[in-house]
Amino acid sequence: MTKLIAATVVTLFCFISLHSYSQGASIKGRVSDTAEKKTLHNSVIALLRASDSTLVKFTRSNKDGSFQLSNLPPGDYLVLITYPNFADYYANTKLNDTSQVDLSEVPMILRSQLLEQVVVSQRLGAIRIKKDTTEYIADSFKVAPNASVEDLLKRLPGIQVDADGKIKTQGEEVQKVLVDGEEFFGDDPTMATQNIRADAVDKVQVFDKKSDQAAFTGIDDGQRTKTINLKLKEDKKNGYFGKVSLGGGLKDKFSNQAMINAFKGKRKFAVYGIMSNTGRTGLGWTDRNAYGGGDMNMEVSDDGGIMIWNEGDDFGGWSGSYYGEGLPTSWSGGTHYSNKFNADRHKLNFNYRFNKLNTIGSGSTITEYLLRDSSYFREEDGNRFNQRIRNNVSGSYEIQLDSSSSLKFTANGTLSKNASVNNSSLSTLTNKRALLNKLVRSNTSDGESQAMNTTLLWRKKFKAPGRTISINFDQRYTNNESDGFLKSFNEEFGASPKRDTTDQKKINNGQRLLFSGKVSYTEPLSKSITLETNYTLGNSNSESERLTYDEINGKYEEFVDTLSTHYKLNILTQSGGFNLRYNKKKINFSIGGNISKADFTQDDLLRDTTISYTNINLFPRANFNWNIKPQTRFNIRYNGSTRQPSIEQLQPLRDNTDNFFQQIGNPNLKQEFRNNIGMNFNDFKVLNNRYIYGYVDFTVIRNAFSTNDTLFPNLKRTSQPFNVKGNYNYSSYFSYGFKLKKSDFNINFYGNISGGNNNSFITNLQDNSGTRKISNRYNNFELGVGANYNKEKKVNLNFSIGGGYNASKSNNIDVSYWSASLEGRVTYHLPWKTQISSDINFNIRERTPAFQENRNVYLWNATFSKKIFKEDAGLISFEMRDVLNQNLGFSRNINETWIQQRTYETIRRLWLITLTWNFSKNGKAPSNPWD
Repeated sequence: MTKLIAATVVTLFCFISLHSYSQGASIKGRVSDTAEKKTLHNSVIALLRASDSTLVKFTRSNKDGSFQLSNLPPGDYLVLITYPNFADYYANTKLNDTSQVDLSEVPMILRSQLLEQVVVSQRLGAIRIKKDTTEYIADSFKVAPNASVEDLLKRLPGIQVDADGKIKTQGEEVQKVLVDGEEFFGDDPTMATQNIRADAVDKVQVFDKKSDQAAFTGIDDGQRTKTINLKLKEDKKNGYFGKVSLGGGLKDKFSNQAMINAFKGKRKFAVYGIMSNTGRTGLGWTDRNAYGGGDMNMEVSDDGGIMIWNEGDDFGGWSGSYYGEGLPTSWSGGTHYSNKFNADRHKLNFNYRFNKLNTIGSGSTITEYLLRDSSYFREEDGNRFNQRIRNNVSGSYEIQLDSSSSLKFTANGTLSKNASVNNSSLSTLTNKRALLNKLVRSNTSDGESQAMNTTLLWRKKFKAPGRTISINFDQRYTNNESDGFLKSFNEEFGASPKRDTTDQKKINNGQRLLFSGKVSYTEPLSKSITLETNYTLGNSNSESERLTYDEINGKYEEFVDTLSTHYKLNILTQSGGFNLRYNKKKINFSIGGNISKADFTQDDLLRDTTISYTNINLFPRANFNWNIKPQTRFNIRYNGSTRQPSIEQLQPLRDNTDNFFQQIGNPNLKQEFRNNIGMNFNDFKVLNNRYIYGYVDFTVIRNAFSTNDTLFPNLKRTSQPFNVKGNYNYSSYFSYGFKLKKSDFNINFYGNISGGNNNSFITNLQDNSGTRKISNRYNNFELGVGANYNKEKKVNLNFSIGGGYNASKSNNIDVSYWSASLEGRVTYHLPWKTQISSDINFNIRERTPAFQENRNVYLWNATFSKKIFKEDAGLISFEMRDVLNQNLGFSRNINETWIQQRTYETIRRLWLITLTWNFSKNGKAPSNPWD
């Protein structure tokens, strides 16, 4: 019986194999070097459609130079064969259902011998794959005259661009867009994609950029940044191009923009300016967290380095950046200059940016605070004005000292001014909506801040491959000064009603100076194993001064020590460690870690107290990368790291901005330790534009930063930072996309699951129930599908529909709600160089017992435009935004102790008539786009 089954399986297998072999046409051959008389391993053999040079299928030659393309559909094709330093070979062929084409020996000729032997045609395909780089010939993908790079990217297989300009390729978000390998106006991808014309681009290269250290040492550390590089046409590098756009509409709306890009060889120069009150506040000012005003936080990384970032202060914590809340008016501008000279041994990059943003708005917030068996509410209504003026200068200079060493200097400085006025009313109510207390508040502030960050990096390679040394010095300085006034009327109701007023001057000053140095050395132990060692020494000095003065007889001279603090924090960090790396073509992994010693000194200058302590930490880490195929990768990683308390969390300051909900620092707050493990998978097939991408991430936090709240009678509340155990979080994401056969439809499915557990403590003095732990377990689910369709000069269609479910459980209280969204955009090309486009964005949310109002949003925008001027260099358009006048600013958040919903004023219905002029002056294009 067993033999019968085996014979049947073998027979069936042979039948299927023969049947498959007989299906479709095939092309085979062998690639060889005519001069050296040897085969060429790993040559690229691409089959292109003869009509439009679109890539149909590709493969690489085996070790003996042989190759075969099987199961090919009938048609007219171009066979293209390439190999580094050799001229491209091509042959026309016509296939029917049963064609078996044998190219036999394919002779390849060195480029240096071309003039002596043969001239090869330069007809090339639209897409080329070079190892892990996908390269698109821009002119092979038709776009409208004067279209931007963003319009071009939307036409490329495997690349998606959403309404905000965010780019995804092969399922992953693009983090960098370079121009000829260099940053353009800093690190903001939209600067290049929205402001460089498509016809200036020769090639679009998509690749995973290795870290600077990996590129220098040649040792893959597994760190990747999804990157797009725009290679400009040679003729566009000797001339200028740009655009001017003027838009206006009743009553008082305007949106104006101008930009010019000038190129001469390797020198690039660009200037832009924007004036708008329709929501466009700049070309992407992405450095808010690095150079803004307000409070500063600090984190010691796993290699002993120190990272800092900023938050708000006790004048409301509103940074002034625009994220959809309020009505903005913005003026911004900037200039960019970069050049390479002395045979590219010297590289210079300079940027200057200016931004002035005025924002006015109003909003209301309802928060339900959860107790053991009940809850209570806080409601806030207010309006605000904020002004931010910022000047930023950044640049870098790199010199190649010799063939083995280089020196690079970078600097980034910012000057900022901020002014704000915030008026609000807050009320506390029982779960039966009985009023307990009320606060009417006016808060003003004026401030200035300065920041300067510099780095100096020296790197050297030795004769032995993989043996390198690098020394890095880092300096960071921030200074923030602000003063303002807090005026409030506080009223308590009930059996013992109270009234009091607050009239105080607030002075907030903060400063931080950080110096650090790091030495890294790599030593090859074998061809595939490398040892990397490092040592870091850093010193951080922080000082925070918050002073409060009461008003007496019209003067603010009465010092309030209970609401003031002057605190210093010094951290001296030493860290040493190693990484053992194994690196092969398909597999590389590393394992290692660092040991760090951090000496902390906290000085309370007002109370004349000092706290000193030392933390010794072990930071283990491991990373595994499997390059399954050139476009298929799997990665799994583990990392241990700490997060140190900030000076704002440590200083024992009582913040009375909200008299009924005060926050107090905790000098005894300990560091938290994070254990993180994650994995991701990416698979992309350029032939059918099919991609699969997914990741899973899980983090467990020991001594996590949380809060310990105290609830007093009449529902007054204080909150203090506190360390807790048992916190964790997880997230996952999956996407699958493909192109429908014999159509221009691209479909993608996506989903994500996230959740976790957060613990906190609350002491209830209102009912004397004591202190108890509150655990909040939360889970979020989302599924969706999207599609896009492009028919050249006819119609462009994009849409997506998704739904989500949010669930949260805190002790005995469950909160859950669903949401759904529908987004779509269609552009239809009409006769006489006109087109009409329309987009919709519907967001629907389930009502909850706490929030019964209808907060659904239905947005509809429409535009009619016509091309004008010679060569379609101009465009006039009529645009109507929020046709139904339904736009609503809305957000909803849940944590372990409260549920919050906020609505706010935002930009609603408006119309604009806009005139855009594109201009350029360039030389002659190169004959071969691949060279």
